[in-house]
Amino acid sequence: MPVVSRTFTRTHATAVVGLGVFVFAWLFRFNDPGGSFAGLTDDHFFYLVRGWQILFGDLPVRDFVDHGAPLYYYVGAAVQLLLGRGTLSEVLFSVTVLAAGAAATFLLAARASGSILAGLAGTAFQVLLAPRFYNYPKILAYAAAIPALWAFADRPTPWRRFGVAAITAAAFLLRHDHGVFVAAAMSTLLLVADRPPRERIRHLLVYSALVVALLAPYFLFVQLNGGLPLYFRQAAAWAAKDRDRAPVVWPGLFDSPDGVSPAARSAPAPLRTVAVIRDNQTAWFYYLELALPLLALGVLAISRDAFRPAWPRARMKLAMVAVLGIVLNAGFLRSPLAARLADPSVPHAILIAWLAATLPRLLRRRESFRPALAPAVVPIAAAAWLLALPFAVVLAAGLTNDLPRRLEKAALTERPGKALERVGTVSRQLQQDWRLVTWIARADRPDLIDLALYLNACTAPADRILVQPYIPQVLALARRAFAGGHADLRPGFFRSEEAQLLTLERLRRQSVPVILLETGAAYGNFRKSFPLVSDYIDREYRLVGTHVFDERFGVTLFARRDRPPSGTYEPLGWPCFAAGQVGL
Repeated sequence: MPVVSRTFTRTHATAVVGLGVFVFAWLFRFNDPGGSFAGLTDDHFFYLVRGWQILFGDLPVRDFVDHGAPLYYYVGAAVQLLLGRGTLSEVLFSVTVLAAGAAATFLLAARASGSILAGLAGTAFQVLLAPRFYNYPKILAYAAAIPALWAFADRPTPWRRFGVAAITAAAFLLRHDHGVFVAAAMSTLLLVADRPPRERIRHLLVYSALVVALLAPYFLFVQLNGGLPLYFRQAAAWAAKDRDRAPVVWPGLFDSPDGVSPAARSAPAPLRTVAVIRDNQTAWFYYLELALPLLALGVLAISRDAFRPAWPRARMKLAMVAVLGIVLNAGFLRSPLAARLADPSVPHAILIAWLAATLPRLLRRRESFRPALAPAVVPIAAAAWLLALPFAVVLAAGLTNDLPRRLEKAALTERPGKALERVGTVSRQLQQDWRLVTWIARADRPDLIDLALYLNACTAPADRILVQPYIPQVLALARRAFAGGHADLRPGFFRSEEAQLLTLERLRRQSVPVILLETGAAYGNFRKSFPLVSDYIDREYRLVGTHVFDERFGVTLFARRDRPPSGTYEPLGWPCFAAGQVGL
């Protein structure tokens, strides 16, 4: 009875703390959303406008290019239908999913480490790195997959295998590489499983068949709307070009020594170390994330039971998590690094928690070492502590950097009611920012808002806009659909004759009164990349003028030759093609 009571209490304590993690993470992110455009960044709008395109009656693949994230687009559309149009609903949804992911990560980290405090330490890594709102699938997919994989490792029943397959298929639809990475984790688990090879191969084959079967309706839809070969050729070409555009850059650990304050330079060595780490935080965290799974695999290699004898199959479960961490590092960590460090944080948070709890156990649990290493327990433990010390210093210095100010901005340093008041303030601000009319008299209005105001006032709601530059926030705020199947038609992407002909086919059946291209060399690159589209624009459209927004976005406006303007939009001197009224 006492054992049951202690277990009951510990389980409930973990659940209560998990709920506290959810509340803290939610308030921490919602109360300080950031984002230059109604609470969101331009990269968030990259996905969002494709989801909102569904609200105009289009479907991914059939009517516009799917960059390999169809379920993300449908979720984005569903959020607008269920929670209301605007960015407030998207922020609410994204923050809630991220907070739920943080709570799930805590539960996984506490389970792996056997310690609530260690679980909190690991979860702090994820929460304080602040994953971008639009990257919630990078948290959700793995926070769901890892417990399903652990359950399958404990008891590989058909239903648990089906659960892993279903999560793999859903992850694939959220973004194709997530499905591949979850499948890699399942393969790793089967590789290290303590079961006969024949049984492991059978599980892998059945699992693969289940994933394909679950994805078959989607594959059939793609085949009926252009074909699977074209789809995967375009997706592969886009992914390759995008990787080339943002390659991995190996940052220097001491690139900004001059950023250390004079007071810090004269401070004792420990404080100087903290200052250097904080000045180069992105680089230090990047290398920490690369090394963390390797350190975990090293500790696992010397153990019989991962120093968690009470947790069944701990060694194989944590080995799978470590390999998943390596895979996600390879898939997610590229430029700009500062925006991507939180992306592989689910496995990393679990490993941090487990290592934090394991280090004190190295000398207390000698029976957990592999028998051949028993005579060398003390030197091995000393080496592990020496290796772990830099990790602890980097984590402590980096995660506490600017933390008081961030907590203050989220209203988490005052009375509890203050944070709730801040929720109301942020909600009202996001609602106001979504209404374009409120920007007209604001001195802090970005120039790109002027472009959104123009499109909203001077085109009809059923019109579509062909856009070359990467400015997805403009169409979102203007409440207009994109034309030709592309939210941005940048040089180097979708330039094959096959892709251009499909773009023209879509343009010819759409009402596209204006086209937005770039200026200067970028405009020349567009014409070289898309000769067929350029010829069409030359025949059907006339050059109206150019304007540079925010001193960096040069835009060339083309208007249809056969569509006479109804007036002029005075702020820009550009023609109007609808008697619209900004207000929305």
